[in-house]
Amino acid sequence: MINEWRGFDLSSRVRNILKAFNKEKINSPEEFCIIVNTPCYFGFGNNKRSIEYWEDPAVMVKFQENAFISHLSQIDDDAMPYFMPWFGTGVLASAFGCPIKEATGNGDDPVVFGPVVKTLSDVEKLKKPDPYKNGLMPKVLEFIDYAKQNSDLPIGLTDMNSPLSTLIQICGYENTFLWMYDKPDVIHYLMNMITEAFINWVKVQKQHSGYNFDETGGLQGVVSPKGVGVWVSDDDLITMTPSLYEEFVVPYYSRIFKEFGSGHVHYCGLGNHQIDNLLKIENICAINNSPMGNFEAFSQLIKKAGCGRLTIEIQDAAPIDIETYYHALFNKIDDIRGIMLATFIEDNLGMDNKGNTVIVERDAIADAKRVVKTVRECIAKKL
Repeated sequence: MINEWRGFDLSSRVRNILKAFNKEKINSPEEFCIIVNTPCYFGFGNNKRSIEYWEDPAVMVKFQENAFISHLSQIDDDAMPYFMPWFGTGVLASAFGCPIKEATGNGDDPVVFGPVVKTLSDVEKLKKPDPYKNGLMPKVLEFIDYAKQNSDLPIGLTDMNSPLSTLIQICGYENTFLWMYDKPDVIHYLMNMITEAFINWVKVQKQHSGYNFDETGGLQGVVSPKGVGVWVSDDDLITMTPSLYEEFVVPYYSRIFKEFGSGHVHYCGLGNHQIDNLLKIENICAINNSPMGNFEAFSQLIKKAGCGRLTIEIQDAAPIDIETYYHALFNKIDDIRGIMLATFIEDNLGMDNKGNTVIVERDAIADAKRVVKTVRECIAKKL
């Protein structure tokens, strides 16, 4: 992690991030790690931006550079600058042949809009993706190369939709879950292929950005210390029984995390039925969860997986009623070791206190300041 960028002293931010990952005792509200992502790299829920954002690497890099300059100039949190080469959540799936709907610039992103495997016979047609030829991968590498040559921003990984979520994009929900029961060997074959492609894709990105396998410039809004080299976005874990997740997912994520030192697992909503499975993933270091207003469930996550075991990252789309939401959330947490906030403030979307997405018009900088102030007040109460 860098300690300075364009005259901004980042050393206190680095210390707070390390405290969270080392699960150290917090002695003051200022030591609690608060990351409020206002330079939202994605289009979804944000103001219109030029379609060139996804076509011209100079536009995407400049947008993110300017956003971090604005953020670091005005907000006293622990966000760290890095470049996210952003092309939605379907980059890996696109390389397997899933069709992609391109972004329009009207508050959207590139997105997968259909499976490529519709029958068992289609499974045999899948081929290992070539990062230099297939789907959106070459575009991502073009943008990484540009940032490497023309910007001083550290470079993160593009969205790392998990092998499970990629499997569902490739096959669809119905086939995926029916085959888990009827054709488990097919699912293991696919998960093995997707996991190998995932690992290779991460390695190729790191080779282009100049990072070792166990480090990166940024992971889903969180700049992580050396030894934490990857993350998986695994929202579909909430849809599965624990037995299916243990059989078809845990071994593959263990393989990924061992390749890259350690890693994060992200999911939104209620996934407490998978906590024991998450703890079985070898080299897992952090759970990144959006509680979405379920404070009691989140407190149970902390008790079972936090409290000095794993780092727990509170994400969520930033709530609209910032003060009420965070006081209610932190009232349910007794042990704040290893906990950090890593939220996103979107221009046009917020979350109500029950976790519902609401259309709003926000002043991201003003709301980010409210988040920092409110969370520091919550931590002061805990101390």
